[in-house]
Amino acid sequence: MQTLLLLLALILVITLFAASAWGQIWRIQRRRRMSRWQKYHPRSLTRRLRRQAVLTVDLPTIRDFILTLQLSLSLAETLAGALQQASRQFGQRGAFGQRLQKRVRSQLQVEPEQVIRALAEDFQSKHLTDLADRLDLAHEGGLTYSEAVAASLEDVEEEIRIAVEKDIERAPVMLTIPMIIGVFFSALALLGYPLVLMMFRNVTQSSTAQWAAAVRRLADCLTCG
Repeated sequence: MQTLLLLLALILVITLFAASAWGQIWRIQRRRRMSRWQKYHPRSLTRRLRRQAVLTVDLPTIRDFILTLQLSLSLAETLAGALQQASRQFGQRGAFGQRLQKRVRSQLQVEPEQVIRALAEDFQSKHLTDLADRLDLAHEGGLTYSEAVAASLEDVEEEIRIAVEKDIERAPVMLTIPMIIGVFFSALALLGYPLVLMMFRNVTQSSTAQWAAAVRRLADCLTCG
């Protein structure tokens, strides 16, 4: 009887813990669904129709672009030559490569720094804007082009490193929830089977005893009769 009570208490504790974890999962999924459907809200649709599509570029692409400029400048290339080399290498890199080639063709002969400025405006990129500001400063003689590119590359790599560290910190949390669910159902199955078997055995023994008592009473009645 004590074993049965302990099993029931353990199952109750596991059930309460799993219910709490499932509540957190449900709230996270609900927020994700709400954010997914938010873009179909009439107000969001109206805003999207009023403005032009915004081009996007990820940090690794910006890092590779700045690194290409740095390597070209280290080989005694001019900024214009570095941009031409980058446009050839990034021609197949999606929207960024296409926009880079377009800006190089249209603005490189006027002023190379404006190619970066135009890219920053196209993609609304803070890092490209910072790079353009540093290149303007280098053009005015405040520092060299290599120093300007190196400083921007350090900023981008630092932000990528921070993002990777945050993903690593979130990984155990995201892995813990499936592990908890798996352990809960496994423990429930392991603990539930003996409990069901014990209950079935008790019911069977009780039924057998009742049948035996009924048979004895019937036999006694027949004997008395």
